[in-house]
Amino acid sequence: MNNSAIYLSYIITEVFCIIFSLFIIIKANKNVGTATQMRAFRTMNVFFIIYLISDIIWAFGQGGLIPFSTELNKITSAIGLVAVSLLILAWCIFVIYRIGSNKIKPLIFLHCIVAAIDAVLTISSIFTGYVFFINDEGIYTVGNGYNVHLILVMIQLFGSGIFSFIRSFKNKQLKLRSEYRLPLLFIIIPSIAAVLESILPLTPIVPLGTFLPIFLAFLEIQSNEIYSDALTGLNNRRSMEMYLQDMIHTASNDHTFRIYIIDVNHFKAVNDQYGHVIGDKALQLVAQAIRRTSDRLHGFCARYGGDEFILITDNNEQVQQTIQKEINELCESSDGIPKITICTGSAVCRSNTTSPAQLIAQADEQLYALKQQINSGKVNINALSEDFSDESEDDESEE
Repeated sequence: MNNSAIYLSYIITEVFCIIFSLFIIIKANKNVGTATQMRAFRTMNVFFIIYLISDIIWAFGQGGLIPFSTELNKITSAIGLVAVSLLILAWCIFVIYRIGSNKIKPLIFLHCIVAAIDAVLTISSIFTGYVFFINDEGIYTVGNGYNVHLILVMIQLFGSGIFSFIRSFKNKQLKLRSEYRLPLLFIIIPSIAAVLESILPLTPIVPLGTFLPIFLAFLEIQSNEIYSDALTGLNNRRSMEMYLQDMIHTASNDHTFRIYIIDVNHFKAVNDQYGHVIGDKALQLVAQAIRRTSDRLHGFCARYGGDEFILITDNNEQVQQTIQKEINELCESSDGIPKITICTGSAVCRSNTTSPAQLIAQADEQLYALKQQINSGKVNINALSEDFSDESEDDESEE
């Protein structure tokens, strides 16, 4: 009875893992990634569920809760091992598509070959006992070829994990860097879980250790999609509003910060003359320049809407000149992107009683006034300095 109770607790834990995995499958729709990415992610969860079901059947049989023949033991063990191999394959395909590469098809082909070899060896073990066999006492036992199975699994995991980790250093978006390093968790956490389960047998540590990185990856991806702008990769308006509210809560005369609204000059003309594809690339270029400036100033940047961006920082550096310099450098190294100029409006927050709407309205009013002067020819956009914005802002504050 005690032995059955141990297996029953094992089963209950895995049932909960199945329920949570079904929830992830339902939520992993196109709103949190491309159709190809989410198809691979859902497939991974399906194979994880298949592995859990095979493990549950094994636990029922080993616990004496259902009739369990040697043949059924072999079949469920083979299904579980193959499901793990295909789960890892789907994860690797997801990682490759998520990161993006000009060698996507060759990489996927190599992973498929490795998974196919592993599956053939595992299934053939039902008859050969190469990877596993069932001993005379009806207990699952690893065979001489089990290490080959482990090597094939590690090739897949380390291949996608290391590839993703290296690519993380080449990506300039901090959010995506952390996401690119998630595949390492798929190596570290299950490995620790496997060691712990060898020390504490008949505990469902490996299923939990497999589910945890899947769940963490889903949360990270969903968070990025909810709070990031799809075109530029910057924070979106919703994320900005939350950050701005937090900054206001800590604002005082001794702890001030600035909010800048950054607008691309004559952006409609860029779209009309060069087309929307170039227009989108121009916005991405501006976003990259703003991100660089924000990282240097330890600030926060977001796409506010259309061709308008937000930068929040407590640094007094000349923001407009800095961003414009970055834009000019990027334009020189980009083909087909016309010359782009920006202008900014800013506001200072010195009190925690200020509302986000007030700050944005002040910055927007200054931006509008500046654009009016540019359009009327009173201000030369190429000679515009940050000092102009600061003086205007100080004048408004005194009023």
